[in-house]
Order: sequence, then C-alpha cells, then structure tokens
Amino acid sequence: MSDLSNNIYQEILAEKNVLLVGPTDSGKTWYVKNILIPFLQEKKIKVIYCSDPDFIPKQINEIDVLIVDEIETLLDQDFLEADSSNSKPYYSKEYLNKVRSWHDKLKEIMIPSVFILTRNSHGEIKNIIDNHSEMDWGVKVECFIFEKKV
Repeated sequence: MSDLSNNIYQEILAEKNVLLVGPTDSGKTWYVKNILIPFLQEKKIKVIYCSDPDFIPKQINEIDVLIVDEIETLLDQDFLEADSSNSKPYYSKEYLNKVRSWHDKLKEIMIPSVFILTRNSHGEIKNIIDNHSEMDWGVKVECFIFEKKV
C-alpha cells in the first residue's frame, strides 16, 4: 500500500486529482482512513474525509486535500447498462437526480482531491481506468486501481 500512498501523494503535490477505483468491500475506505490519511498527515498535508458528496463542507479554504468517498460517475453508464442482464434501468431516476446534485457539489471543489469510486467487475474497473481521465463534473483525474491485499 505504500506505493499507492506515494503515488497518490505525488499527484497531490502536483495539484492533481486522483480517482481510486475498486470493488465493494475491498477495503478502499479502510485504506483511506487508516493508511492514506495518516500518511498524508505525516507529510503535513491537511486532509478532510467526506463519506459521500452530501458531506462536503462549505468552507475548505484551510484544507490541502479533500477525500470524497462513494462518488458516482455516469461516464460509464452505457457500459454498465450493456453489461447488465436486468431489464430495469441500471440507475433509478431518483438516484440519477442524486448523482447530478453530487456533481454540482463536486464542481465547486478547487483543491486537489481523491475521489473513491466503486466498480465491481474487472471489466468495469478496466473500462474506467482505460477510458476516463476527466470526470462528469469537469475535473481531470489520475486513475488508480485499488486491489484488496490478501
């Protein structure tokens, strides 16, 4: 995990954003709270963690890095829908509205950030990593895969 933390740190130093992509229950949140945040704090980086975009604080002037968990992108919606065997829409209208309101909040962030995204299959993760370097809300990101270490 130290390589991942160092890679994220280098992106932050370059004032870039990071997208951390991995499966459900792979330990992304645990890693961020227990390894990445203490690592950044040791480097004298002021960090705030938000459990999802609903909890982004209004004032982030005194912060160096914002970490936002449970973000969602619609960039790969067609890919996810094509891969789904469900006849219902992949996302409900209510969820789409929530995601769009999150994107409005995410647009306001003007400091380097780490965004955490869940995608479960190898194909879903690879699709994000290989095809998306800019998020729905207009920020460029460097993508990293989070893999559970056994």
